[in-house]
Amino acid sequence: MAFKIKTESVKDKQKEKTRKQLQEENEALAAQVTDLQMALCDVYELAAAMTGGNGNG
Repeated sequence: MAFKIKTESVKDKQKEKTRKQLQEENEALAAQVTDLQMALCDVYELAAAMTGGNGNG
């Protein structure tokens, strides 16, 4: 009977992110993207107002 020796340590396993941690990080990044998009819309509208554009954004 042959035995297989595991090469993964508990410390290495603890470094891996759990599904919940990844989801939380993803949600935080999605919120940042939304904030960035809103800021870019504001910049676009400001630039359009300054140049006399109609700003259909």
